This record gives sequence, C-alpha cells and structure tokens, in this order.
Amino acid sequence: MVRSSGARLAVLLLTMTTTAAGTPPARAADGCVETPTGLECTFEGTTVTIVVTTLPPLRYVRTTDMPGVGRCWYWSRYPPGLDSHDPTKDDLISVTRTLFPECPSVPGAITVSVTERAWQIFRGFELAPPRPAMRPVIGIANLPSLLSVSRPGSLSHSELLPDGRRLDVVANVQTVRVVWGDGTIESYAASEMFASGGAHPYQLKTCLPEDRPGTAPGGPCHPTLPGYPVRVTFVWTARYRTGGAWTVVGSIERSRVVLHDVDEVVGVQVRG
Repeated sequence: MVRSSGARLAVLLLTMTTTAAGTPPARAADGCVETPTGLECTFEGTTVTIVVTTLPPLRYVRTTDMPGVGRCWYWSRYPPGLDSHDPTKDDLISVTRTLFPECPSVPGAITVSVTERAWQIFRGFELAPPRPAMRPVIGIANLPSLLSVSRPGSLSHSELLPDGRRLDVVANVQTVRVVWGDGTIESYAASEMFASGGAHPYQLKTCLPEDRPGTAPGGPCHPTLPGYPVRVTFVWTARYRTGGAWTVVGSIERSRVVLHDVDEVVGVQVRG
C-alpha cells in the first residue's frame, strides 16, 4: 500500500462548538434552541397540577435567605441572577449550586406544573456527549469506515411533590445521528448503533492542500477537506410519571466531531 505524503496518523477530536470544514454547524430545529450546553428542544406532554400560560423559560439562578433553610438557590424566569444562557456564568452557577441547597419553594413564583418540573430536572442531568471511534484510524477509499460509540448509562431522578405524589424522571439516548462529512446524514436507533455501530464508504481520499489537485499518487483528492468531519449526535430523551403512564418530556442533543482521514490502496507493479 502506497500512501500519499499528506496522510496523517492521528484522529483529531473536536468539541461540539467547533465548526469543522465542510460541515454546517448544528442548527436549532423547530421547537429547539441553541444554548451554551447544546441543542435543547421544547418539552411535550400535559400539565397535571396547573395549566401554565406562555412564560419565559427558567433561565436565571438566584439566591435568597429562607427561614429554617438559610441561603439557598432557585431558578427564576427573570433577571437579576446568573444567566444560564451565558457560558461565562457556567462556573459561578456550578459553585452556587454546590455551596447552597436548592430552595424548597420559589419565592414569589407561581405554582409550577409537573411537566415543567420534569423538564427542569432533565436539564439538570449531566448528559454525556458521544465518544466516537473510527476504524481503521485512517480509512481506505471505497471501503467502509466503521464507527463505534459506547452506550452511556440511563439517568434517573425521583422526588416527592408538594401534594405528596412521587415524580419519577428518566433519560436515555434514543437516537444517534451521524453526519459523515461528505454530505451523507444517517439516523440510527440507539440499540442498533450501540450493538453493531455504523459503516460508510468514502469515494475520495483526503489530502493536505499541497497534495491537491492532481499531485498525489493514485486517484483524486477531495478538493477542500484534509479529513472528513464526522459529527455524531446523541439525542437524549426524557420521560416522567407521577404513578401512572410515562409521558415524554422532550429531547436534548449532545454532539462531538472526529476528523477522519481517508487514503487509498495503490497497486504497484513488481518485476520479477
């Protein structure tokens, strides 16, 4: 096998906030918004304790002093407070939620619906992003490159509501979406991806700029890419119940990109 001089032996792992060449950044679909922690989609379901009219989302972390509790924190729809949509406030929010307990009730707030509370719990989960691995590390043109992703554990939370009912919330990955970097997009059921992975053949090898066009041995290089940016997305889905049937809360996406180099096999004539 003869490799082009532009072949690379490393796989570059990029975070979700990186926009890899040739792959459009993730966009918020209908009902979804982009936040500092990922793509978040509006919950679905029915409220149980009260019907809440249109309100801004719980966005700000505030603190107060409550009798018998002391200093505690709570979510607020309105400023002032630490804005959870501002990535520079992430550390302060984490410290605040670590140092102080959550307030047992929200000062001056209206009664919160069960669905809203379930969504709030879902947003508080640490939702793992995918850790994709490509085999072989350097792919071969016109042969399948194999993708594998480990299954993250399910997440769950249970608490007593003020009216005495128990609220259960569970979240797990239901769908894995793969943008292969050459214009192909595929969605897999989580059970399929975690059991057998995904596979995709690339028609063109990838080369460094100085090796294109036409100077690398063998077939043509991709005209712009030094490697295919493979974006893998976990679609986390949460459900809740208060003793009855499970109701879907909504979904939150977490993504990572791995840069996949592709070379080719070139036949070399050997004279006896």
